[in-house]
Amino acid sequence: MPNDHETAIELPGLELHPDGQQSVSAMRGAVIATIAALEKEGLLEPRHVAMCQLALEMADSVAAGRRSGRASAAAMAAAQLRETLMALPAPVAGDVKARFEDFVDKLVAAG
Repeated sequence: MPNDHETAIELPGLELHPDGQQSVSAMRGAVIATIAALEKEGLLEPRHVAMCQLALEMADSVAAGRRSGRASAAAMAAAQLRETLMALPAPVAGDVKARFEDFVDKLVAAG
């Protein structure tokens, strides 16, 4: 049964569950939650689908490396996963966003 955050993702072409699998690794689940949060904030566009899919595939590689007992494979995949996630748009910090909105409101009020 998919979680709410999994069904909320609407990026065309994104495959959340490979080959129709309903259960995913904890790492893939965390990446799905990250993608859902970025999409909820309106930060993802169709051009980000490939990077999101790559992040999901790298999450699977991390999990496979851990299952196989090959720490080096898991570590390399984790480093690549981190780089992939860092390439996605970063959310605006809440306080920065609030200060910017206050600034815009003051400009509008002064104008």
